[in-house]
Amino acid sequence: MDFKKWEVSIQKMIDESNLETKEPGKNRVLMEWRAMLTKTPHLLQPFQIDEIVREVRRRLTTAPQHSSSSNSQAPSAAESSTVMA
Repeated sequence: MDFKKWEVSIQKMIDESNLETKEPGKNRVLMEWRAMLTKTPHLLQPFQIDEIVREVRRRLTTAPQHSSSSNSQAPSAAESSTVMA
C-alpha cells in the first residue's frame, strides 16, 4: 500500500497516540481512528485500514527512540549557550 496518500492521517494517529502515556490509551486512539477510516469520505476496506494501523504501530515502536534523542539534544544546546553567556 502506498502510504504517501495517508501520510497526514498517519502522522495525526502517531501524534495522538504519543499523547497517551499508557498502552490502553494508545490502543483506544487507534480503535477510534479505525472507526473514522471506515466512514465517508474514506470508505477504506478493512485490509487497507489494517495496513495503515500496522504502519502506525511500526512507526510508534521506532519513533520514540528518535524523538527522545532529538528532544534531549535541544535542552543541552540551550544549556550550553546559557553557560557560555
